[in-house]
Amino acid sequence: MMKGDKNQIIEKVTIIGGTHGNEYIGPYFIAKVEKLGIYQNNAIEVATLLANPEAFCQARRFIDQDLNRSFSPHILTGTQKPYECQRAREIARHFSQNEPDQHFIIDLHSTTANMGITLIVRNNEPLNLRTAAYVQKNIPEARILLSDKDNAQDLQHRSLSSISRFGIVIEVGPLPNAVIRHDLFEATEKVVALAVKFLTLSKTREEPKLPGEVTVFKPREKAPYPRDAEGELTAMVHRDLQDRDYRLLEASHPVFMTFQGVEIQYAGERGYPVFINEAAYYLEDTAFIITDKVAVSLKYPPTSGSTQIADHLAADWRPTTNPHTYLNTSEKTS
Repeated sequence: MMKGDKNQIIEKVTIIGGTHGNEYIGPYFIAKVEKLGIYQNNAIEVATLLANPEAFCQARRFIDQDLNRSFSPHILTGTQKPYECQRAREIARHFSQNEPDQHFIIDLHSTTANMGITLIVRNNEPLNLRTAAYVQKNIPEARILLSDKDNAQDLQHRSLSSISRFGIVIEVGPLPNAVIRHDLFEATEKVVALAVKFLTLSKTREEPKLPGEVTVFKPREKAPYPRDAEGELTAMVHRDLQDRDYRLLEASHPVFMTFQGVEIQYAGERGYPVFINEAAYYLEDTAFIITDKVAVSLKYPPTSGSTQIADHLAADWRPTTNPHTYLNTSEKTS
């Protein structure tokens, strides 16, 4: 059953940039919004927040630990000293004082992977998916990634978005860290404008007509990098997989090339890889994430037999544990 209310009214939107300090589009976009007063007269209040100012000043993803993995209950109720733990508690307190049930978060990110415009929906609130669907209706090349990371039983690494029921994450790429790219900056502007417009129209009971269902990509499993017994990297993402985010991956397609020239082919279930060779994910030992492409109903209340968003949020992403997922097949020079 899909929870939530189609008529949920949002009273405030907060645009967040700099959750990762070396992703520059967000901080410079919110600076532009503040300086020009872009949403000053909007029917819904629109605020901005620079999430990790210290990391932004140093052009680093984080100072002590990833802020976007620091909103777990044990951190928000604890006294841990790392900078991002303290910052997470400050941000959580801020939102708890501002009608969290009527507050929509738009968290801005960039990625080194070839993700284009990606809208990440992190829970089963209908409003979040409808907002993403409206953006996609106006920007057909945008994709929707239906993530369940903040719904998992493991609460150790909750994201900033988890502090509100309502919100979407915007990812644009490919973009190197600590760089602003004109086309992706403008794409971010357009997505934010459409999201704010949809929420504003929803508040005035003039919500635009949406399709009956929307295609989303649901993460299935993480693919780790090949490593030796000491944990050292032994291969790189294959050139024939690089930049093929959201393109069908089937068995026998090359996914890695070892430093000794051995090609490693994919032998898992067909799927759609995303965040291929994302720079930040080397720290998390994730070469790419396999997703399934599924259709989700936008109808509310649910109709008989329709597939609802909650049906696709039952389990967390899992690492690939099958030793036969990849198969060394041939000696090849790269």
